[in-house]
Amino acid sequence: MNNNSTIKKAKSKKKKSNKGNLILCAASFVILLAFLFLVDKPDKIFNAMKNVNPYYLMLCVVTMFCYWLCEAATIHVILKPLCPAARFGGTWYDTIMGQYFNCITPCASGGQPMQAYYFVKFGVPLGNALTALLSRFIVYQFVLTMYSVITLTTGLKTEGKMLIEGGLMPFVLIGFAINTGVIVFLLMIALWKNGTVKAANGIISLLTKMHIVKNPMHWRLYFTREVNKFHANFAFIKKNAGVILKGLIFTSIQILLYLNISYLLYRGFFPEPNMPWFRIINYQAYVQMFSSFMPLPGAMGAAEIGYAGFFRKIFGEYTGAATMLWRIFTFYLPILVGIVHLMTLKKRGITVPDSVDLNELSNDGANETEINTKED
Repeated sequence: MNNNSTIKKAKSKKKKSNKGNLILCAASFVILLAFLFLVDKPDKIFNAMKNVNPYYLMLCVVTMFCYWLCEAATIHVILKPLCPAARFGGTWYDTIMGQYFNCITPCASGGQPMQAYYFVKFGVPLGNALTALLSRFIVYQFVLTMYSVITLTTGLKTEGKMLIEGGLMPFVLIGFAINTGVIVFLLMIALWKNGTVKAANGIISLLTKMHIVKNPMHWRLYFTREVNKFHANFAFIKKNAGVILKGLIFTSIQILLYLNISYLLYRGFFPEPNMPWFRIINYQAYVQMFSSFMPLPGAMGAAEIGYAGFFRKIFGEYTGAATMLWRIFTFYLPILVGIVHLMTLKKRGITVPDSVDLNELSNDGANETEINTKED
């Protein structure tokens, strides 16, 4: 097979992949509309859209951009000591790419590998990029768990009855357990690396005997490699406490901005609010816990059902419209902004790969041309 035919096949495959992503987005939007029309009548939704204050809708858009800005700031403050030549413009592009691929891949699994790929394309060495991204993940997971703990401890007294009566409590607790389990697991890696590997190998052996795992050696090697990566990251975090503190502050603001979207929507529908701000923030946190363990792109379906279930008493007749708007701002807007950024990158010669091979990236990263962005 000659080179031309190989290139044509690669391009064809890439086009199919991009079309698949767009079809997925379109399908999820159709599902959202179908769900809304089942919950509410179309005339109710159209009437609600007429009544919402456009000022608060604009604030939602601004809030989402500030949310992305905080994430970019977190990554950049961690990356800068590792790679002083890194530019904030490149980190911004990388953040948007992470948001885009998190939205269109199951369990947000495509975000970090693609971010590593784009960082290398921007001239950041792969090792530095991975350290910044993994450190940011640890920081984000820690702050998210703290928010979940605060929400449950302060909100269960007032909202516990509603959660139990609505049958939502089990989902909230499962989501909380998963998020807490992740941070506990990370702490085990930091404090008890060898013991964590031994415990994991024991679990893999047990699952192999139960015929759930078919290739135990592959999983042992994979798990050991991941543990070593995270353990090395904790060594970096210990040596750069000041940098991590800045990341914690930016991430705390970032998550609060995201949780505040629902309050802005509430103010848009109700000019004279009678529901306290912290109650709506708590409800939004419950939705995050509810949908966080769903293995679909953007927790498709589960997020909409969870939002309508938690916010029905708050939005009343506007529940369907509020659910649609919340989903547009938090899921479809990142996809649209991501597509625009992808097109911009394509014009500058950086295209989306069919797959990301980190070994190949580590070899050719230093030779790539950086994006022409001004340093902050």
